[in-house]
Amino acid sequence: MCAGTYGLNANYPYGDSYLWSTGATTQGIQYSTPGIYWIQVTNMCGVGADTINANFLYPPINQLSTEEYLCPGGDQDTITAGPNNPNYTYSWSTGQTTNSIIVTTPGNYFVQISNQCGNENSYCNIYPLLPPEVNLGVNDTVLCGDVQLQFDVFIPTCQWCYYTWSNGELLPFNIINTEGTSWVTITNECGIASDSITINYLPYAGYVFANDTTLCNSEELTFSLSLENGDFLWQDGSTDSSYIIDTTGLFYVTQHNLCSSITDSIRVKKLTLSLEFGFNDTLLCRGDKLLLSASQPEGIYLWNNGSSDAQLEITDAGDYAVTVSNYCGSLDDEATVYYQNCESCLHIPTAFTPNEDGHNDKFRVLHDCLITQFEIHIYNRWGKEVFTSKNPDGKWDGKYLGVDQPIEVYIYEIRYSKSDLIAETSEYLKGNISLLR
Repeated sequence: MCAGTYGLNANYPYGDSYLWSTGATTQGIQYSTPGIYWIQVTNMCGVGADTINANFLYPPINQLSTEEYLCPGGDQDTITAGPNNPNYTYSWSTGQTTNSIIVTTPGNYFVQISNQCGNENSYCNIYPLLPPEVNLGVNDTVLCGDVQLQFDVFIPTCQWCYYTWSNGELLPFNIINTEGTSWVTITNECGIASDSITINYLPYAGYVFANDTTLCNSEELTFSLSLENGDFLWQDGSTDSSYIIDTTGLFYVTQHNLCSSITDSIRVKKLTLSLEFGFNDTLLCRGDKLLLSASQPEGIYLWNNGSSDAQLEITDAGDYAVTVSNYCGSLDDEATVYYQNCESCLHIPTAFTPNEDGHNDKFRVLHDCLITQFEIHIYNRWGKEVFTSKNPDGKWDGKYLGVDQPIEVYIYEIRYSKSDLIAETSEYLKGNISLLR
């Protein structure tokens, strides 16, 4: 029987009590679901029971797909409208009466499904389906920097196409921004198609140099350039990737590859600061001049006499010192300058008066040179030595062994050596000195 609501009755009016499998205690019940139902009737004479198995038949349910596809080349498809059941009848637009039919041509197929409880009309559209085709449209290529490629391989006529990319993307649209080989595969019921592209990324050339700079003494700049698939051209024609700068000048390099070409430059100044200026202690003849030069590139000068010139002309004896500074640091040097009478540096009096009046009381040799050795002997007219000294500043008071010597002319002998700080020269002198009272 068809699905619906039905009634059951014990059909025995003499029962004292009724008990149904549903729990009801009335003489009759209604049911709307299939299953096994039983009744138990009781009176004073005993107990009676009955059972019924209720099976429902439902109206036909459509199982037919609304659309199917046929591939070219003799493809066929089996379409099924419902179960192969004797309670069902099928009537196709092709005249067939089976639950399934085989179709080999595209078109619209109609079927009516019937049973004792009703009927159902269904349609299935059969469409021609072509195998997918795909072309990424780009050959293997080189991309620059962070450039990316966008692809759209959507096939509007291929409703049941499935897309798979090498990076896991499942949509027909994809962005490729990685180096290597990327591919896409499109599949449907009629076949599979794929295409791939190999991408190599190249970097853009970058700037090499920092700001213009100054190098000191032995300092140098060393560059080791790297640019994939690149070449280099320096200002002097060198094409090496490595380069050393250790001189003053304007330096530049051009880097080039398929993605870019860039020229960068740097101006370098090379400064030196000598470890010393070559100052030496010097002995000069009176009236001579000495030029001390502390010249350094971009130097700032400060002499101990307050001068700020690179050179200092010396005309007087003394100690001279200078501090020189530039970008590379500072340096000090000094020298002592001596002056002497280069014709005769000893001055010998011809007389003295040892009378203790405070004027010319002692005989001494005056000198204005650098004495390294000295010896003097004084003799009376009889050849007796009355005074001797090895001190160039030594003095004779006119006495011998504490006794005043008489007024007369005395003879002196002097042997001495003098130095000009480079070499020594020796001289012997002999003369007279008068002792007066």
